[in-house]
Amino acid sequence: MPPKSKGKGRKGMKQQQKRNVAENQAEEEYRKAALEVDMPKEHLVPWRNMTWQARADNEVLKQRLWDLEKALEQAWEDKRDIHKEMTQQYQQLQKQTAAHSQRLQAKVKSLQEQLATRLRESQQTQETATQALAERDRTIAQLQGRLNAMEREYEMILHGSLDLMLAKMAEASQNWEEVGTTITMEHKERLQEFSLNPLEI
Repeated sequence: MPPKSKGKGRKGMKQQQKRNVAENQAEEEYRKAALEVDMPKEHLVPWRNMTWQARADNEVLKQRLWDLEKALEQAWEDKRDIHKEMTQQYQQLQKQTAAHSQRLQAKVKSLQEQLATRLRESQQTQETATQALAERDRTIAQLQGRLNAMEREYEMILHGSLDLMLAKMAEASQNWEEVGTTITMEHKERLQEFSLNPLEI
């Protein structure tokens, strides 16, 4: 019996020793593993901080990119609006310019027509005035000719009338002289009948 108990005691000690060795090995492995785990953690802290910073920078960049996209989109919208407004203004200006040009062309055409009409009227007036002056000159020449003819005729008539009047006056004077002489002779004879001297009377 004693040997059996001795054998059991040895076996139990071996098992205990094995357990102790296993525990020691486990602890050693745990320490090694902990050291290995702690060492990457220490090395990972900067990388983790860099990752956080990178994520933060990435968010900032995303925000800036979004802002830039919005600004670019707004700029494109503003550009489209400005281009649209400028196009509308240009088209409106073209319409106004075309309308103004048409009005000017119509006005120029009207003025040209009026000028042509005035020139024709002026030419006609000048021709009429020239014709009137020529007619006036012809009329004056005709009237002057008639007047000269009438003056010559009146002069001839006047001279003829004067000659006729002078002749009649001479004839009448002669008749009056004859009548006077006859009357004088008759008075003289009658005075002599009464024995009167005509010279004394």
